Amino acid sequence: MTVWKLAKCDLRGGLGGLGLLWLCLTLAVAGLAAVLSLVSAMDRAIEDNARALLGGDLELSIAAREAGPDELAAIRALGPVTHVIETRAMLNAGKKGTSLVELKGVDEAYPLAGTLELDGRRPRGQEIAVDRDLAARLSLEVGDRVKLGLGEFTISALILDMANGGGFFFAPPVLIDPDGLAASRLVRPGSIVEHEYRILLAAEADPEAVGQRFTERFEDAGWDFTTRDGAAGGTQRFVSRTGDLLLLVALSALGIGSLGIASAASAFAATRRRTVAQLKLVGGTRRAIGAMLSIELGIVVVAALLVGLALGALAPPIVGSIIGERLPIAPHPGPHLDALSLAAITGILVTVAAAWSPLAGALDVRPAALLRGSVEDGAGERRWLVPLIAGAAAIGVALFASSNRELAALAIGGLFLLALIFGAMGWAIRLLARRLRHRGGPVQRLGVAALDRPGNATVRLTVALGLGLSLLLLIAATGQSLLNQIDENIAETAPDYFLIDLPRESEADYRALVDRVLPGAGVAIVPSLRGAVTAVKGQAVAEMEEIPDGAWILRGDRGLTFLSELPASNRITRGQWWSRDYDGPPLLSIDADAAEALDLAIGDTMTVSILGRPLTAEIASFREIDWRSYGFNFALIFSPGSLDDAPYTLMSTVSAPPGTDLVAFEREVVEAFPQVSAIKVADIVSEFRAILLSLDAAVRIAIALAIAMGVIVLAGSVVATRAQRARDIVLLRLVGGQRRQLIGTQLVEFSILAALSALGAAGAGLLAAWLLCAYWFEIAFAPQWESILAIPAGAILLAIVAALLAAWPALAARPAEALRAR
Repeated sequence: MTVWKLAKCDLRGGLGGLGLLWLCLTLAVAGLAAVLSLVSAMDRAIEDNARALLGGDLELSIAAREAGPDELAAIRALGPVTHVIETRAMLNAGKKGTSLVELKGVDEAYPLAGTLELDGRRPRGQEIAVDRDLAARLSLEVGDRVKLGLGEFTISALILDMANGGGFFFAPPVLIDPDGLAASRLVRPGSIVEHEYRILLAAEADPEAVGQRFTERFEDAGWDFTTRDGAAGGTQRFVSRTGDLLLLVALSALGIGSLGIASAASAFAATRRRTVAQLKLVGGTRRAIGAMLSIELGIVVVAALLVGLALGALAPPIVGSIIGERLPIAPHPGPHLDALSLAAITGILVTVAAAWSPLAGALDVRPAALLRGSVEDGAGERRWLVPLIAGAAAIGVALFASSNRELAALAIGGLFLLALIFGAMGWAIRLLARRLRHRGGPVQRLGVAALDRPGNATVRLTVALGLGLSLLLLIAATGQSLLNQIDENIAETAPDYFLIDLPRESEADYRALVDRVLPGAGVAIVPSLRGAVTAVKGQAVAEMEEIPDGAWILRGDRGLTFLSELPASNRITRGQWWSRDYDGPPLLSIDADAAEALDLAIGDTMTVSILGRPLTAEIASFREIDWRSYGFNFALIFSPGSLDDAPYTLMSTVSAPPGTDLVAFEREVVEAFPQVSAIKVADIVSEFRAILLSLDAAVRIAIALAIAMGVIVLAGSVVATRAQRARDIVLLRLVGGQRRQLIGTQLVEFSILAALSALGAAGAGLLAAWLLCAYWFEIAFAPQWESILAIPAGAILLAIVAALLAAWPALAARPAEALRAR
């Protein structure tokens, strides 16, 4: 008889626990495949549409000014070019309302790559094309007249689709041609404007190398560049970080599932020990019997992988249909074989790690044990090497799949530490049960003693229940604290408006308007410029091989100001602030974290390019900035007199008294100062809150999978011990035990296990959330205690119900049937 026929015949006798293995592996692989497929789907979509997202192969950008003659000649020598001028403005539709818009001045060549789909004709002169969603919100139609800056324009088209440089729009886009932009008079010295030159390169050209050479050639000018591969940098970072978080949750679910796989493999091995002994008696070799068991296990594993991978492959098209319109590009529907392969390999490795030891133990059964009537696990040889190798390989695959391997390694280490803590708690529960098993009445004694019975799964179940529940509490408490920070702290401390591009000569008129429209409002006004750091300690930024982590001030242009007094939200950590009447060489105060990342010292120099002119200043102080003040916080602040001659505008914040009509204020500001852009803080907070809620919901769904896995492991472990439970229950019924008493013993066992696991999980999860809020986010730990406490209570109830349902067949077994079965 062949090994295949042996396996087929053996499976006819029942799965013997492999059903639980199939369920655990299916759910774990489905979760892992879904996360990996989503990340791969976004990467694939960005890669396939990189040129269209950017609108070219290379984008060279500079703040506040156009390219000079030499620079423009160098740009045109690279290939076809389109010049895009980006700024923000207030679209004034009269009685229909006003809105902040992202204004793009585009030439005839736009776009060199990508899509520009308009409902109407391309704007010319005193015409604009507006975003269709903005048009719907303000009830605008093609042909309507609106104001932008100091000009009046006709809407010639609605924007249906366009290349956006690979990122999210800060505000609804509006297209205008160069003549119309000039008529608006929004581009003036000191206004916040970005000039972008998007270029199509020759097929053999390397965009990264071309951009690097250009910025090095004009290293003092403050140029920045983006290649098609980095077109969706913001989107990619968001996807990567979200994917890493979801990946860690999926790996947690896989780890919990491995406990269920181990339980299922143990149950399967227990049912096959007698078969192994019988086959050995009739001449079966260890190799042949091992192959038989491997085939049986392999069939179930393949079935689980097929279903799990199929479910995971559905994630990209489902997510794309739900939130695809909110992203710069919809996820590629797939299937993504690379992601599915990683999920399958990880699932197989985890299965080997969890199931190897029980199956090897079954193969160690000696034929003589059958004659003695005992087929317990044989002594065998050490069986830790293969599981250890498989587990290490699974971790290696998980690290490979993560975009941030250092973070993934720390998180996996944290999960192992958490598993060890809950494992120790499980042993403590066993020891406690051993000490207390003679306390109380018969029902209580039997229930407590069951926690330390031979073959119990107390430790395994404590880890399974505690791990998923602690993660859920960690995410829930942290998310609620962040939402509380948004809903209460920001509402109390943040201004109502940020206003930018206020003409410096209009400060007095602006203050008078605020006093008239918003009496009692708090107003702050500071000078505002843009510039790019071009050199640090004499070394050109363009020549740096790698920008250090945390040195974000070197990436692109930055907001700058010059002040005589230290902002209230700042604290000097090193050096000294200059005097109010300082009149000397340019000094600079910078963010302390950025200074640490760049290894700066007091007295070092930094060069900043402003309108193409380099300004070198000596560093006088480092500042710790409280970014939660939600006021003006600049990483770079110059001393008074350093930039007095530079063209600059003013930036203002307005904090209105409660109940004030802010709509009227916005309308009057736009009418009086058409060049001003009014950013309503409440709108930004609302968008951020919506993103946070979506992310929180996604993570909670993933963690719900982990908790469901824990409950399945619990129920599966009960099923795996059903024969032993049925035997114990039959014996108790033979000596007069009543069904309600027997149910009571099971209830005591499951209640103690679930309650103590939930209590430990609550402590671990809430402690981790507090540490995360206090030391990472630096916000107050303020969860909603009613909902937080309901989570472990619900988990306890769910675990008890699941365990009782799994144990019910044993409770319902009749003594006569059980005795005949023996």
